[in-house]
Amino acid sequence: MFNIFTSDIDKLYGNTDLTPNMEDYIEKIAFLSETNRVVRVRDIATVLKIKMPSVTAALNKLKEQGLIDYEKYGYIELTSRGGIIAKRVISRHLCLKEFFFNVLKLPEEKAEDEACRIEHHISPETCKRIHKLLLYYKSDEEKHKDWIRELEDALKQ
Repeated sequence: MFNIFTSDIDKLYGNTDLTPNMEDYIEKIAFLSETNRVVRVRDIATVLKIKMPSVTAALNKLKEQGLIDYEKYGYIELTSRGGIIAKRVISRHLCLKEFFFNVLKLPEEKAEDEACRIEHHISPETCKRIHKLLLYYKSDEEKHKDWIRELEDALKQ
C-alpha cells in the first residue's frame, strides 16, 4: 500500500465520478491484486459477499468506463485510470481510519468500520481538510501536546 502523507493532497482526493458501489469494486480489486497473484470474479464475490453474476455485471460497467481490463472467465486488472481512482478511494479510507483511530481514539476495528461507511460519501474537499488536520496533529507533537491532551480528555467525558 502507499503512504497518504507522502503524496500531493489534491491528487489524492479528487472526485471519482463513480457510485459508492462501483468505488467498492475498484477498491476491492486493488486490495486483492496486492495479495493475490491474480484477481478473479469469485474473489471479488467472496470479499463483497455477493453473487458472481452481480460482480460480472459491475465489472462489465467498469470495463466500459475504461477502469479495468477484463474478459469473461479471465483475470481482472485495473487500468492506469482505474488505478488512479483506486488510490483516491483508498486514500479517503486511510485518511478517515487514521482520523478515527489516532485523533478520536476509536478502537481500530471501529475506526475501520466507520471509514468504510463514510469513504464513499465524503466530499474531496472535506477529506483534504481532515488530511490537513491530521498533518497538523502529527506535526511537532511537543508544540501541540497541550491541545492533544485536552482533546483526549474531552473525548473521555
